[in-house]
Amino acid sequence: MNVARGKFLVLLPLGALVIAACGGGGGTEPADTTGAATTTTTTTTTSLPTTTTTVVPTTTTTTLTFPYDFTQHPGTPLITPGAWDPGYTAVPHVVQHDGEWLMFYSGGTGGRSSALGLARSADGLMWEKSPDQAIFEGPGRGVSWNYARLVGDEWVMWYTTGYTLGYRRLNRATAPAPEGPWTEDELTIEDPSNEWNDRILPTGFSQIGESYLIPYAGFPDGVSPPSIGLLRSPDGETWQSTEDPIYRPQPGTWTEYGVVPTNIVETPAGLELFFLGFDRPVTIAIEAETLKLGRLVSTDGGATWEADNDGQPVIDTFERGWPGISVVYLDGEYRLYMGHELGGAGIALITGMIP
Repeated sequence: MNVARGKFLVLLPLGALVIAACGGGGGTEPADTTGAATTTTTTTTTSLPTTTTTVVPTTTTTTLTFPYDFTQHPGTPLITPGAWDPGYTAVPHVVQHDGEWLMFYSGGTGGRSSALGLARSADGLMWEKSPDQAIFEGPGRGVSWNYARLVGDEWVMWYTTGYTLGYRRLNRATAPAPEGPWTEDELTIEDPSNEWNDRILPTGFSQIGESYLIPYAGFPDGVSPPSIGLLRSPDGETWQSTEDPIYRPQPGTWTEYGVVPTNIVETPAGLELFFLGFDRPVTIAIEAETLKLGRLVSTDGGATWEADNDGQPVIDTFERGWPGISVVYLDGEYRLYMGHELGGAGIALITGMIP
């Protein structure tokens, strides 16, 4: 995958559109996060037609045990919807810069993202939103799944356009400071057009050593389960994608209907990448139960990846929907920021440690 100048459109995967569009709305019951959640029971219901075509429900119950003890932070939600983003406040991207924590997030109305918001914090726990307005709206299409960081002496953001045209693509914008002014340029990332990643959804933008990394969910078409791919760049402008997925959905498991990554973090274990797994079609999974996270670890700079816990989930997010998760590793603690209550109630935080 290379970078090309000019306008390049990528058709939004149907599954991704359905999930992202359902990110807000409120009115849902919050997940019970009292105490440490290490075990959860999930129920899968199927329907079998009889000879008279009467539908008879059958139920299979599976108990999941999580090896790591993560809990929802008592300060959740860290930020809440405001005047310009009353219907959707989700997909956070948290970075640290000059002793300050910055949270870029997608916001909008009607359960859809339309613009970019910014919040600041001294400790990553207590946050203050910028004055009640968006810092970047994009040229008429809206902004979603945005990831910004300092590259050289300017702030660079890779993002996808909104829902007004029903299309997604990776665009770039730059700014002299986090709050802007942000200016869209003509640099885009081309569609790789491989068998497994004809359409892509970015999920992070990290600097690891001298390289910049953008993990993404790659869709072979508009409805098929996504796999995890990785874009790598030496300078933040010229990008190359992995030829094959670094991780695929596993048939007959909790990831059968797709895997979607978070951002990449560097820890004493190596490079780490958490991922959401779906065991049913996404249109059902977004409200059926809280989402689970698996974990991939690389000890060779991202060339190869190994699944933790034999590929089974390791963390319960306590959230439903498609929260868009930003991971920060700090002094042995993992902080996972995500949309709260289907994205309609602000930003949630879960924390924990992995031995």
